[in-house]
Amino acid sequence: MESSVTVKPSLAIAILKSGLDVNVPMFLWGPPGIGKSQIVAQVATELHLPLIDVRAVLLDPVDLRGVPSVENGTTRWNPPTFLPSEGEGVLFLDELSQAPDSVQSSLLQLVLDRKLGEYSLPDGWRILAAGNRVTDGTFSRKISKALGSRFATHLELAVDLDEWCAWAVANNVPSEIIGFLRLRPELLHHFDAKAQGHSFPCPRVWANVGRFLGKLPVEAELPFFAGALGFGAAAEFTSFLEVYRDLPDVESIMRDPDKSEVPQEPSVLYALCGAMSRKITADTAAPAFRYMRRLPAEFQVVWLRDALQAEPKLATSKEFSSWAKANGDLLL
Repeated sequence: MESSVTVKPSLAIAILKSGLDVNVPMFLWGPPGIGKSQIVAQVATELHLPLIDVRAVLLDPVDLRGVPSVENGTTRWNPPTFLPSEGEGVLFLDELSQAPDSVQSSLLQLVLDRKLGEYSLPDGWRILAAGNRVTDGTFSRKISKALGSRFATHLELAVDLDEWCAWAVANNVPSEIIGFLRLRPELLHHFDAKAQGHSFPCPRVWANVGRFLGKLPVEAELPFFAGALGFGAAAEFTSFLEVYRDLPDVESIMRDPDKSEVPQEPSVLYALCGAMSRKITADTAAPAFRYMRRLPAEFQVVWLRDALQAEPKLATSKEFSSWAKANGDLLL
């Protein structure tokens, strides 16, 4: 069950919120590491709903129905404690497409009728599910039409560089990573089931890599990044870091924005835009915009998008108003 239409994270979040509002089950598909679980967690948090994360791949059918006991000569099934008994929230069936067929079959009744044998899911609880596609090579199974049709809709998630960069700025991911991915956007998520190595470039790995920047000896960076990203992406990123660390001092650019050198190489420009976007404040807006206007148009947009994410007050500055008046079409 794979959708022919992909949605970026912001649209997936909007759809999931709408579905949860009317309490219909929905399924989120996508390759590993793209952020499906994080999106569901974000939706639950923004709606102020508790989240129960059930890893379907780890379950046996008996785990869902519960173990039997005999009371007064009658067999009674005791539902597991991870299934809610009251209140409201989101019941998240993660990795459902990797679950055994017997577990998927056990979930038919829960998804459609909100029951498992004698157990009933409280009215306030909503059901979401997620899984990898069969084509992802992660031992996923094609879920049955019977189970698939029990979900109100199926969404296939795709990465979006601008949205991820905005998230990265808000979550203090180092500007080196943002600058590199602006240069090599295809490496934000590059999954090849047949590739060698134990990991691959994806949003969650890049976020983890950011936690180690500046904390490793320089000679340890390539082997560490290769273990996280694969050798090819790690080699490119390590080379980019060398460029980044050799950039002109941003503070000196701010002191003399009209005469400071403007790099020509795209890799250096991406690195410089990333570095400058984190340094700008309301006090340095005037010289920063003067220098930024000297960059090629596409790099003005790159710099401005990340700078506005890092310092939203720039949108009310006279420098931004002047630039937008002259270049508003570039932001479309």
